[in-house]
Amino acid sequence: MNLFKNILPSAKFTALALIFILALSVAPVYGATGKQTPKVASGTSQGGKPLPVQKPGVETPKPSEDPSPEQPKPETLTIMLTGDLMCKGAQQQAAYDGKGYNFKPSFKYVRKIFNKADFVVGNLETLVSETLPLSKDKNLLQERPYLNAPEEWLRDLKWAGFDGLVLANNHCTDGGKIGITETLAAIDRNGLGRTGLFSTREEPRYMLLEAKGFKIGVLAYAGYFNRKDHFLTKDEQSYMLNLLDKNALKADIAKLKEAGAQYIICYTHSGTEYSHYPAPRQEAAAEMMARAGVDYIIGSHPHVLQPADKVHNGKRYIPLIYSMGNFTSPMPLPATKETIILSVTLTKTPSGQVKLASHKYYPCYLLDRYKGESFVLMPQSKYYNEGYKPTAAVANSFRHIRKVVGKLPTT
Repeated sequence: MNLFKNILPSAKFTALALIFILALSVAPVYGATGKQTPKVASGTSQGGKPLPVQKPGVETPKPSEDPSPEQPKPETLTIMLTGDLMCKGAQQQAAYDGKGYNFKPSFKYVRKIFNKADFVVGNLETLVSETLPLSKDKNLLQERPYLNAPEEWLRDLKWAGFDGLVLANNHCTDGGKIGITETLAAIDRNGLGRTGLFSTREEPRYMLLEAKGFKIGVLAYAGYFNRKDHFLTKDEQSYMLNLLDKNALKADIAKLKEAGAQYIICYTHSGTEYSHYPAPRQEAAAEMMARAGVDYIIGSHPHVLQPADKVHNGKRYIPLIYSMGNFTSPMPLPATKETIILSVTLTKTPSGQVKLASHKYYPCYLLDRYKGESFVLMPQSKYYNEGYKPTAAVANSFRHIRKVVGKLPTT
């Protein structure tokens, strides 16, 4: 018993010591703030970067006290551009449900591509007048196609991703002054930018796209108006229309630059319909625009694609596509269903100059019917077409698109 009493204090001390040691070995390690310090695997820092491995006999260098900061990536802006946005009678009839019009199925797949852009611009080749008859009810005027769409067309273009529209084309005078003024009012109601057609002398004759510190100007001119410009007086023609003219072009570019434009894209509506080759007047117009100060030239009107090219302005090469073809249309020929989305990415130099960083295009084909819907734009890319398997004819059209347009030029 005495022996037991003699050793008890020693046992207590030993037990307490063991408990204290065990507690230290299993307790989490905390920093000065009380937050648990994460364990770090051998050979890595807490940020996940490899630690330097010390070689025998070599002193590990100390980290720099003033490391050079990583250079920020230059800001970029992407603009996507399309050809003719036609909305003819067959499209209207297919979209009508007895109460209204739904054109959204046409854009279901390309909308995913547009979502990658900061801005999307296309050529609106139709009126949108509530007073005049629609194309489904009146197909011809003076033995030429007459184009007028319901306002739902604009609503669904905006849903698809369009931000701005150019209107200088040979159908903009199909409804005279009332067709122009009502179309412009409808575009404004739907929150879309516009240029190429005007309701007053005072409004700017350009569209300015602004985002991320970029200011991009857009101009649009037509070569002729299907001889329907006589529906307007000479005075109205002088300010409502935008006929391609060297002096007017220079004046518009000067005003755009005064407004802060750092890069200028210009649409021109001319050429020979259904021809895959540019006409001499298109080539002359491209050279004139390049020398006037345009940075990228976009052609429309032929309803089919034409080649990409470049033209020298005396200092540098200016990229262009002679014709973007139709983007939406019920025209029956396969070539009129072949189209592209042009993607232009701009960047800034250290001095602040905006220049072309890269450009590419997405081949698309307008299917008459697909999964119960009419006039569906289908991208070739599997990343956007949700598993669409083209027929042999459509696959051939995708190859034909690349053959006609070719490689986009380096500048």
